[in-house]
Amino acid sequence: MRTIVKTAKPVKMTVGSLISELCRWPDHAEVTFRGQGPHEELSFCRVVGRSKKHVDIELTSAPESLPVVPT
Repeated sequence: MRTIVKTAKPVKMTVGSLISELCRWPDHAEVTFRGQGPHEELSFCRVVGRSKKHVDIELTSAPESLPVVPT
């Protein structure tokens, strides 16, 4: 049996910090979203503005790469 375990607290950064990180790359560079495991890929869902000071970027686990912990 496999168990999915969530242990990490969300990391916060400003939109400016995210833009600074991404602006080093050309517009045609591909972005891959990864989880904590080496093969855990994530899919981009959407960006949700919660307020003028808070934005959520929603990601989900790709079906073939759910994080697993052996039992």
